[in-house]
Amino acid sequence: MPAISKNLRNFPKRAKQSGATHINLSNEDLPFAKWEYDTEDDPYPSWVFTNMGLLKIATPAALKPYLPQDYAESVFSILEERCKVLRKYGLKAAFRTFEPQMLPERVYTDHPLWRGPRVDHPSRSRVARWAPDIDNPEVLKLYDEAISILLKRCPEIEILSLTTNDSGTGLSWSGGLYSGATGNTFNKYRRMDDRIFSFFSALQESAKRAGSNLEIDIFSTREDFPGMIVEKLSPGMAIENLEGPDGKPFKYEVGFVMNYYQALYPVVGIPDPVRFITDLENAGKSGAKRLFVLFGDRFNKDLYFDIFDSYNKKPENDLISRLQLLRDVAAGIAGQQNSDHLLKLWVSLYEMRKPLNMSKNGGYIFYLGSVMQRWLTRPFVPFPEELKPADRDYYRQYLFQAKSEDNANDMADLQANRIFSGYNGASLASRFLSEVSISNSSAKNSILEILKADIPLKLKNEFELLDLRLQALDLLCNNAQNALFYQAGLDQVKAGKTEPDPKPLIGTPSAFERSEMLETARREIDNTALLIELLESHDQVILDIAPSKDLEDIRRLGSDLVNQLKTKLRIMNEHWLDYNRIYSTPNL
Repeated sequence: MPAISKNLRNFPKRAKQSGATHINLSNEDLPFAKWEYDTEDDPYPSWVFTNMGLLKIATPAALKPYLPQDYAESVFSILEERCKVLRKYGLKAAFRTFEPQMLPERVYTDHPLWRGPRVDHPSRSRVARWAPDIDNPEVLKLYDEAISILLKRCPEIEILSLTTNDSGTGLSWSGGLYSGATGNTFNKYRRMDDRIFSFFSALQESAKRAGSNLEIDIFSTREDFPGMIVEKLSPGMAIENLEGPDGKPFKYEVGFVMNYYQALYPVVGIPDPVRFITDLENAGKSGAKRLFVLFGDRFNKDLYFDIFDSYNKKPENDLISRLQLLRDVAAGIAGQQNSDHLLKLWVSLYEMRKPLNMSKNGGYIFYLGSVMQRWLTRPFVPFPEELKPADRDYYRQYLFQAKSEDNANDMADLQANRIFSGYNGASLASRFLSEVSISNSSAKNSILEILKADIPLKLKNEFELLDLRLQALDLLCNNAQNALFYQAGLDQVKAGKTEPDPKPLIGTPSAFERSEMLETARREIDNTALLIELLESHDQVILDIAPSKDLEDIRRLGSDLVNQLKTKLRIMNEHWLDYNRIYSTPNL
C-alpha cells in the first residue's frame, strides 16, 4: 500500500499518477503552537511546538479551557482543505503526530491523576514537563474523543503514525524516557505491551465508531525490546516498524524531509538521487506491505518522481543497474552528452553527505551548530558575556541552551553534548568537514562541465542555482570549523589562566596561540562577508529562513539573516582590542 508524503497543492495529482494511495497530511507547513513557550528562558518547547498532537488540535471538551482553540482551528482548517484535494483524486491520508504529548501544568493542577511521565530533557530544559497518563481511563476517554473529532473532520485518514519518548512526549514507565522511567506510581508494574495495546485499542475502537479502519504505528519509542511488545499487538498495530503479532515490517520509508533530518540543512535544494534509488531497492527487499515515499525536498520533486516512475517500470537490485537507471534519467534531463557528468554530480552529492553521519546527535552539525547555536550569526569575541544587550539579544534568544550562560557562551556545547570540544574535537570535525568539501568540489566541477554544453536556459539556471547552494555549503563548512577552533582557543586560555604581560619587551613577537585565534576570527569575518555577498547577489532560495521575523525560532534562521550577518561583522570588528586582555601584545 504505497503512500507518498508532500505538502504542495498540485502534488496529489502527480502522486496519483505514480501509484500513490495515501498522502501525509502533517508537515512543516502547518501552524506552530508557539503558545507552548510558557516559561521565560526555557527553550525546550522548541522541540514540541512544531509537532502535531491529537489533544492539542482535536481538543476534547475537558481540555478546551487549557489549550488555545484558535491554534487548533488554524490547523484543522488546513487539514480539511488538504483532505478535499485528496478526495478529488480518490486518495486517502496518513497523519503523523507525537503522543502522548506534554500538556500545560494547569491541566494536572486540576486533574492530578492525569499526570503521567516526565517528558522534557533534564539537560536541556528549565521546567519539568509532563505528558498525560494513558493508563488512566479518563485520559483514554480524552483520546477517544480526539480521534472522533479528527476523523469526523478528516475522514480520509487511515494511517496514524506516532512518535513517543522524544520531543515532549512519553510513555509511562518507559526506559526510553530522557528523565528516566516515571509515571503514576499506581501503574508502575503494568507491562508495557499491555499499556501500548490498550492505547492502540482505544484509538482504533473510536475510529471504528467513526467508520474508519485506522492503522497505527509508533514510529519511535526508544524501547529496549520492542520485539517483545509486538507479540501482544494485533494486525494494523505496529511498534518500531514491527507489526503485530508476527513482527513483520509495517512499512518502509524512502527519502527524507526538509528540516534537520537532512544532513545539509539549512542549505536547501541539493538532491540525493543515489540515496533515493538505494532506498527504493531496500524497500523492495524489506517485505513491507506499505511503502512511504517522503518527498520532503520540494525543490527536486520532479526529479524524484522521474526516478520513482523509472524504478517502478524496471526495479533494479544491484549497484551497476541502479547507476545505469540514474544515467538514463540523467540523459532525459540534460541530454546523452551530459549524462555521465550529471551522474557523477549525483554520486558526489551522495558521497558528500556520508561523513556528516559522524555528527548526527539529535541533528547534524550544521543544524545543531550553524542554526541552534547560531554559529552563522553570533559574533566570535573573547568575552561574549560582556556584550551589550543590543549586541547580544539578536542571537542569544535563539540559542538552544537552558542550564547557564556558560552553556550559551560555549559554542562547542551542542545540545548538552561537547563531542567536538577542545582542539581534538575541533580537529575531528575538521577532518569530516574537509571530506564534505572535497566531494562538494567534485560536484561543482561536474556542474561546470554541464554548463559548458549547449543546454536549455531553464536547465542552465537550475544548475547555476545548485552551484550557488553548493557554494553556500562550503561557507557553512568553513563557519563550523572556525567556530569549533575559536572555542578551543578560548577554552585553552581559560584553562591556562595566564595574565598577559602589560609591558612586553622590545622584540616580543605575537605568540602562536594569539596569532591562531586572531587568524581564526579573521577567517570567520571574511567567510561571513562572502556569505553576505552570495545572499545579496541573488534572490533565489539558498538557505531555509523564516518567511517573517515573527517566525524565526531556535530551529530556524531569521528572515533578516543578512542584517544579522552584518551585525556580526560590526561587533567582531569593534572588539579586536579585547584580545589584549588574554594575550600579551607583540612589541616588534
